Amino acid sequence: MAIALSVVTPGTIGDYSNLQDLVARYMDRDDLDADIANFIVIVEAEANRVLRAVNMETKTLWVIDDETFALPSDFRRLRKMHIEGEPDRPLTEISPVAAPMIYDGSAGTPRSYWIEGRVLTLAPPPANETTFRVTYYAKITPLTPDTPINWLLEEHPDVYVWGVLREAAAFIRDPEAIGFADQRFNTALAQLQQESRNDRFGGGPLVPTGMRQPCGGVRC
Repeated sequence: MAIALSVVTPGTIGDYSNLQDLVARYMDRDDLDADIANFIVIVEAEANRVLRAVNMETKTLWVIDDETFALPSDFRRLRKMHIEGEPDRPLTEISPVAAPMIYDGSAGTPRSYWIEGRVLTLAPPPANETTFRVTYYAKITPLTPDTPINWLLEEHPDVYVWGVLREAAAFIRDPEAIGFADQRFNTALAQLQQESRNDRFGGGPLVPTGMRQPCGGVRC
């Protein structure tokens, strides 16, 4: 059965449907067409586990009046959190085992937190309703017919293409194809992660200059 790509702008993948068409052409076989959507779900699951990219950061406000707070469904990992109006006093993460040695359970101004499962616990518990400014890593929005594009497909389509091809190769137990696609998939993930670090820190690595020795009353 011939597979024709939908019309897209040259140089782009387009959307969910065009992605499926493209990987079908790469595979050059129509007996796996019905499984491509499932392969995409698997790729997204792995990307959510290993990626912590700038595009995944969600900035929001949490209003909390209790010791515990149920994390949102798209939550992956907390990056930073502070009480609104106190940006220079971020909350620190502690172990739940250490909490009783630091806080006696009395309410006050939260200064620390820990996460177990899908629940965030504040220490000490807030004495009053408190607003926190939060940055956390959110799950990648999954591709579906109703949500045909997300930032990962738009900016890094190769992650999807090579990831889906790897899953297809694993499905048909083709070791050579698995190795070929897996190498490119992992390279794309690594490059994406490095690009994200560069975006956050402004390019190259931070190199400490260290102390300089004084020379004749001035520093050399």
